[in-house]
Amino acid sequence: MPLEFAIISEIIRLGSVDAQRRADPSTSEVLRAEGVGIVTAYIEQLALIRLVTDPGPIFGSDGGMWIAYRLTDRGHELSHTEAELRRAVAGLIGGPATETSGEIFNLIAECRLATLNANYRDDFLRTLEEMAICFDHKCYMATMALSGKVLEVCLKETLIRGNVAVDPNAMIGTLIAAVRLNFPARYYDEALGNVANIINQSRCTAVHANEGVPIPSRDQASMVIFAVLDVVRRNLAVQRNNPGG
Repeated sequence: MPLEFAIISEIIRLGSVDAQRRADPSTSEVLRAEGVGIVTAYIEQLALIRLVTDPGPIFGSDGGMWIAYRLTDRGHELSHTEAELRRAVAGLIGGPATETSGEIFNLIAECRLATLNANYRDDFLRTLEEMAICFDHKCYMATMALSGKVLEVCLKETLIRGNVAVDPNAMIGTLIAAVRLNFPARYYDEALGNVANIINQSRCTAVHANEGVPIPSRDQASMVIFAVLDVVRRNLAVQRNNPGG
């Protein structure tokens, strides 16, 4: 049976509070509600993948017997980012919750091996991770906003690498038109304009609370994500083939 990520996350969070002391699970309402047996089993599994160390019995704050623990250095590193923690425990929780988020994480792995612009590399990777998390949590408006950010970065990078002046305030549709005008040989899906419209509509909904624009569906969000991932991969291919330009 796959483990629950919420419990794993709470164990890691609690362990990160004080690196000098072993964490007492009974001090967490979340873990106390799960009970000693469940929490101990989770701690054991996290110890096997070396995120937790030094487990041992203690009398908890509630007077009962619990298993205290410390985080390893790796455990502390992962306490700062949900996306990285999800990847580290994928074997315990059954991997990404959806095929779509799984494909995003596959792309993240490809990007980590690529030579990305140092000015945006870390933020770009974090944005992709947040896209996956938002999609899995059915936060489709947030997913659209993040997809738009990724798409804008890719389009602007295409123009900048081609020595084309870029208006920092240009909208996605304008950027797509500029890329097609200046790089007619560069293939992007003809439906990318429609994708841009969906993203922009969702952004307007989020910012202006325009009730006339519907909240995006799961299928719309998934379609937008795959279209954006295609643009990212095409950019990566261009960079591999033309590393200097």
